[in-house]
Amino acid sequence: MSFRTILIDKPAKLYLDLNNIVIHCEEKYWINLDEINTIIIDDLRCNITLKLLSSLCERGINVVITNNSHMPIGCLETLYNHSRSSKNIKNQINWKNEYKVNLWTIIVKQKIKNQIYTLINHNKKDKIEMLINFFNDVKLNDITNREGLTSRIYFKELFGSDFKRFNEDIINYSLNYSYQIIRSKISQEIVSLGYITAMGINHCSEYNQFNLSDDLIEVYRPIIDYYVYNLLLDCKYFSSDFKEKLVNILNEIVKIDGKEYKIHNSIIIYLQSIFNYLLVGDISKLKFPELK
Repeated sequence: MSFRTILIDKPAKLYLDLNNIVIHCEEKYWINLDEINTIIIDDLRCNITLKLLSSLCERGINVVITNNSHMPIGCLETLYNHSRSSKNIKNQINWKNEYKVNLWTIIVKQKIKNQIYTLINHNKKDKIEMLINFFNDVKLNDITNREGLTSRIYFKELFGSDFKRFNEDIINYSLNYSYQIIRSKISQEIVSLGYITAMGINHCSEYNQFNLSDDLIEVYRPIIDYYVYNLLLDCKYFSSDFKEKLVNILNEIVKIDGKEYKIHNSIIIYLQSIFNYLLVGDISKLKFPELK
């Protein structure tokens, strides 16, 4: 099973040698492709061969590319990585609206639940009762926007009363960086299971290629927040070492289906349960990640 997450943040030549990726910078490094789960290319001066890209696609390895600001902006998406993708896409088109509405409601509640766990685990309990009330007040399809109200309170409770989401600071940069890594992994797994990332259950923007990914990442956001908060306790600058730690969040542990898994392994279990539910409408098939 693949387990390595690789961050390349200096100029390098990347090419294929037998079943290995060769990373040639000041020295040469060989890594077996079967061990690799995710590759983040975080230096625009890197060169990569088409032969290597083809092999990465064939194996469904998640490849993330960053921009000049070192923020992930895209991922390599394999077109054909499932033997029944045509059948699954037809199923996706025909998902019942009732199932989608119910699922989004459950996802919102699970997100709020994970936000509560994150605050409790960091001994920030002043607003817990309010968040529990929001959890209990979630209506079908979250028509009263309890998700948004909870998040406004949650972020200020977690990161301080002066914190504002989407400001330009190390907290927001760290959150956005980590979210994008997880989003790319979710997108890669959606495609590997034979579905389309653009066709969501709640997000429906015609300009967003990753509507479904943005729906399904929501339950992971508070878990990412938890680990980012821990990392920020010992870091004030967005250094290369700090980026490596953010990338390594993929290897942190969550609980799903009563067992402990690394985050990148939990994603496939979570997605399979989502697609099983959307096929038959059986809520008992749903399995959500939680902090261990």
